[in-house]
Amino acid sequence: SLFSQEIDTTDIFEVNKQSYLVLKPEIEKRINSKIQPIIKERLEKYKTEKRKEAGEYFSEKDFQEDFKFANDTIRINEFLNEYENSYSMATTTMGMNWKAGKYLDEYDKLLNEYYKKAQSVLTLEMQKKLTESQKKWLSYYENEKNFVYSLNDFGNHNSSLYCWGYYIEMIE
Repeated sequence: SLFSQEIDTTDIFEVNKQSYLVLKPEIEKRINSKIQPIIKERLEKYKTEKRKEAGEYFSEKDFQEDFKFANDTIRINEFLNEYENSYSMATTTMGMNWKAGKYLDEYDKLLNEYYKKAQSVLTLEMQKKLTESQKKWLSYYENEKNFVYSLNDFGNHNSSLYCWGYYIEMIE
């Protein structure tokens, strides 16, 4: 049928050893190759603007940390934008679900990385406070995800997309 979403996923996806749907390595390589000049341009612009904005208030170490965060987030966003704009599979429910899941997975890795960095520079007392705060936030996040998912499950195959959008807003 004209409106069917029966698209051959084997063109760009494969299933890994953990039974997760992942992009084929050659697709990932193609996307990364295509976005490299875009990332470079955006980072140069960011670097110039940040240096003007921050002036003497940022140490070189702080600037490098900020730049690394910008690089990480730009890389994730450009990768997923290129995926969405280059592959028709990305417009299917499955493709959109994969993108949202990938977005959350990548940002979760960043959250964990920066949490560890914060823990490494804080005093013991502040580490305990951060850990307690993080536990409370994670509990809230999990409870909120479960609640929102239960509200949006109306038998509509797109309900998961509504949930993904809300989860992404909470992470951001």
